[in-house]
Amino acid sequence: MPYAVRNTLILTGLLIIVFLGFFIGNSGSVKKLNVIKTSYENNKKQLDDLQAANPDMKDHELFLASLKELEKKVQTESKIIPQKNDPTLTYKYLLDICDNFCPEVKFDFRFTKSGRVENIGYRTYAIFGQAPVRALYTFIRQIESQFMLYVIDSVKLLEDVKDDVSTGKVDFTIMVNAYYEEDSPEVEEVMFRKLKYKQLTYNPFYSRIHGKIPDEEQQRFLDPYRATLIGLSPDKIFLKDAEGRIHVLEQGDKVAYGYLHSINWDIQGAVFKLNEVGVTKEKIIYLYEDDKE
Repeated sequence: MPYAVRNTLILTGLLIIVFLGFFIGNSGSVKKLNVIKTSYENNKKQLDDLQAANPDMKDHELFLASLKELEKKVQTESKIIPQKNDPTLTYKYLLDICDNFCPEVKFDFRFTKSGRVENIGYRTYAIFGQAPVRALYTFIRQIESQFMLYVIDSVKLLEDVKDDVSTGKVDFTIMVNAYYEEDSPEVEEVMFRKLKYKQLTYNPFYSRIHGKIPDEEQQRFLDPYRATLIGLSPDKIFLKDAEGRIHVLEQGDKVAYGYLHSINWDIQGAVFKLNEVGVTKEKIIYLYEDDKE
């Protein structure tokens, strides 16, 4: 067989083999693509059916946000009931609260009684001592808000006074119930919950009503009780003080222990808001007339 003919036959055979391989491989790819397409359509149909049966699942982000909010609520509000409770455990727990959050609180305590509510037992303790009122507020808040189930039953407070002057501290007695349940899962260590800082805005032992207290800063301003109204317009007034000096005031201007609240053109008078003894009261000065309350 001539050399050229032989090479042609060999090349033709190779081309036929390559073509068959390509055809077979392409046919397999088409089949795989059809299988994937069918699987995708089936999965999409199942997802559409699931969403139709559960319309809330369409809002996936809202669902996740609600779940996170629920988890956060559980972390901040859930309580743990331990397997046991005794005076030693309670005393250590209260000391840990003081050491971590309110070291100014100094206390003693004693066990008073025990009892049960169905299958849950409790022991009652009396906590008594002395502390600054704001530190005591923190102490009470930590007892009520931490993970361990301690319930405050009553609180009695008495202001600490020396030489008729408040020391800023209070004597306190707190009755608290510590709960436990023998069948509860054992908890080896309970970390303290991180509570948001909350300042006590009002001290109930601070008297806000008092006698007039001399204040050099306030005395730098015009004293409405020793001034005479000699003129006014709808937007300003003219006052003469005890030394004969003239003062021109507009609404909102500062005077001793208060400010000019308004100008009443109808009654020809100036209305002041004053606070000298812890209670705000109104004083009206009339034009060229004696003062009237």
